[in-house]
Amino acid sequence: MLRFFIRMLGLLLLAGGFSALVVDGTRTIAGAALTVTTLREAIAQLLPQKLPALQEWVTQHFGAWAWDPATVLLLHLPVSATFGGLGAALILLSQKQRETIGYLLR
Repeated sequence: MLRFFIRMLGLLLLAGGFSALVVDGTRTIAGAALTVTTLREAIAQLLPQKLPALQEWVTQHFGAWAWDPATVLLLHLPVSATFGGLGAALILLSQKQRETIGYLLR
């Protein structure tokens, strides 16, 4: 049952990454310039009050070093690549291991 939920979450993330890729592609074609939506821009548009709260939480629990090089780097990644990569990783991790049939294990 847990494998089903992990796979379903992976498929939803993969679909979200694909839709973000389509939106970025449409904006790129319409604007005649490359447009990529980063995680920081997406969080700022969807939850404007949460970005400063996230920064405060990370610096309180992990220190200032965790915010500036690590989290800022993650927030500059494209939404499509992040969601697509996480979704693909969850789908791959939720697969059953194949048993070797017909081979001697020595």
